[in-house]
Amino acid sequence: MRSFISALLMTALVTVSFVACDNSSAPPAVDSGSKPKEQGRTVVPVDYSKGRAMNARLGKGINLGNSWDSDYKNCKDDNCWGNAIDDGDFKIIKDAGFNSIRLPVRWQRNSDRETHTVNPEILAGVKEDVTLAINEGLVVLLDFHHYVELNALGGGAHRGRGDSVALFQAEKEHFVALWSQIATEFEEFPDSMLAYDILNEPTIPNEGLVNDVLRSAYDAIRKASPGKTIMFESYNAAKFAQLSILDLPADGNIIYSGHYYEPYTFSHQGHGYACQGDAAYSNKAVSDFLGYAKMAMELYPDISGKDFIPMNMGEFGIAGRSGGECGDKAPSDEAKAKWAAETIKAAQKYNMSFHYWGFTYVGGFEAYDRKGKAWYPGFPQALINPQ
Repeated sequence: MRSFISALLMTALVTVSFVACDNSSAPPAVDSGSKPKEQGRTVVPVDYSKGRAMNARLGKGINLGNSWDSDYKNCKDDNCWGNAIDDGDFKIIKDAGFNSIRLPVRWQRNSDRETHTVNPEILAGVKEDVTLAINEGLVVLLDFHHYVELNALGGGAHRGRGDSVALFQAEKEHFVALWSQIATEFEEFPDSMLAYDILNEPTIPNEGLVNDVLRSAYDAIRKASPGKTIMFESYNAAKFAQLSILDLPADGNIIYSGHYYEPYTFSHQGHGYACQGDAAYSNKAVSDFLGYAKMAMELYPDISGKDFIPMNMGEFGIAGRSGGECGDKAPSDEAKAKWAAETIKAAQKYNMSFHYWGFTYVGGFEAYDRKGKAWYPGFPQALINPQ
């Protein structure tokens, strides 16, 4: 359920209209407004052309959530996030005008902790779906999703509590080893059609541990996959504004991904927030993304002097009336689509790729009605051609 340019608006943002997957368009100029902050690192411009090329191919995407990322160990009903992917889903998504899918996978589920290997049934099933997607012409972003054990143990490890440090290190070792196998197994797919998202929504409350986990996994992936694009998310559940806590490698074939559900009082009604419907509508994506752009330009500039690390909006969406917890008191279909369109337009000003959360059966966020075999009102237009 993941760059920002030099010389901005002296006082206002220069408006440029283009599609996220159009790599020929330059984002509006962004001036960080200050010299790079002292972060204990040296700011070194990088040639991000390879990362930008993959970001353009990812373009407009959607998540296939609550499927391979589900956990059946404690099932008490027939659902348990049992959102099986149909072979025909990829054609539906491609025909709608999407360029890519994000495929969340709970790789640690039923894995072998002695040999540090992925469950063979999961591996085979994911490979089959990746093959189907690519054959349909969709680029695949393969994600390591819901590693709740690693995040939970990281909370204790950063405080040095009891055996938490040792347990965390063991879990980290398992995580890195699984990525080594995954990257090796999927190296058979073209670099132009498959990218990796290291860890969905890290919540380990410590900058050092987050960087250690991400960089260790990155090293394992890059060793097995020298040509594939690798995506980083930051902590506090992949908040764009947390780019500053990361220590990213000087690798031009990487992308920074953030998740955007602001404000949660509107997007997550029924998911821990009150049911207020359209009355809670708010969208500050224009100013928010400008801020993210300034930060990216400041910390990770491109050698061109007018660009920055490519960025992806890996998750965003609104829990509406379809399958949500608020029923008729949830945001309307019209407001849900309007918020998505406004958010995408703000992101596209900076050539961001995106992956909407999600396709179907994702707690009210879904864009497609599987039972009705049709897109919900306002979709997919709000995502493909936002007005």
